[in-house]
Amino acid sequence: MKKTIVLICMAVISFTAKAQDFGQILAGSLPDANRYINEYMRPFAEGEIYNLSRGWYSTARTHKFLGFDISINGQFAIVPSGRENFTFNNADYTSFKLNGGASSAPLPTIMGGSSSQLINVTTTVNGQSVSTSFTAPKGIGDDLKKNISFVPPAAPLPVVQIGLGLIKHTDIKLRYFPKTNFSGMEIGIFGLAVQHEFSDYLPFIKKVPFLHLSALAAYSKIDASYLPSFDAGSPVQSSNAVAGYTISAFTLQGIASVKFSLLELYTSVGYSKGTSNIDLKGNYNVTYNTGLPAPNNKTTAQLTDPISLGYNASGLSNSWGIRLNITILKIYADYTFATYNSAGAGIALAIR
Repeated sequence: MKKTIVLICMAVISFTAKAQDFGQILAGSLPDANRYINEYMRPFAEGEIYNLSRGWYSTARTHKFLGFDISINGQFAIVPSGRENFTFNNADYTSFKLNGGASSAPLPTIMGGSSSQLINVTTTVNGQSVSTSFTAPKGIGDDLKKNISFVPPAAPLPVVQIGLGLIKHTDIKLRYFPKTNFSGMEIGIFGLAVQHEFSDYLPFIKKVPFLHLSALAAYSKIDASYLPSFDAGSPVQSSNAVAGYTISAFTLQGIASVKFSLLELYTSVGYSKGTSNIDLKGNYNVTYNTGLPAPNNKTTAQLTDPISLGYNASGLSNSWGIRLNITILKIYADYTFATYNSAGAGIALAIR
């Protein structure tokens, strides 16, 4: 269990590990900084909403009374090719301008690659014009391609859950981990789902015993926070910086599965909806160049809780999967068609 939570930490730390890079972006006006980071983080924030709503099932069948399963699976929300970069337009910003004279340029999102593009910052602090610059933050796409090469660039999310058969034809599924600190990062997980099989209610299904139908409703949430540090030479410094986000998702699915001895095929059609909220809180000191002779060549501005972003994602989905049943061991994989397509795979121990 602990190892799985550590994997989740590695996945969700993608934002918080970038907080140091975001420090330099704070040198611009706060509307500009929020606009830039909003586009930079979009594919991760939206992809994780879809990830969180998936991985709840690998069959339409439910357990007998007090039957149970423990499963571990990985979800990979594939980033649409158009979301690996975003178009930076000078006209959209007041304090940011591309270095080199271009009026627009493609820059990487968090799921993109690297960039050497320099962005000049010119603003007003304490009544005087000041300036600085920063290099566009690179994404983690190249690292993902090296370490998760079997799928295109994707937002990953490992999931561990327990399912229990209660009343007739109904399973309760739980994802839970109390908020715990792992190497400076705190993360808490909660999810609850109800799956009800209604195969026996339909006379024609009774004539096809290998066909099963069920419906599932689920809600899940992740809270994560991290204390970023800033290099001594960074123009931005903070002694109480906190970076974090909350992701929540709801899904409603209709599931069908066909069982042939050891092999089982399953599919579903459903709807998912969720939100991601990303924040960078604390007090920050930002140092600028004034262009004046020393000792007046620098000036400092103070910022409080500078970044607050919100994302919404929703839509229909269609999943297709295959499961291998080896006594109590279940191995499965599926693919989901949605706004963010996804690949998933997992393993479970199931009894009754």
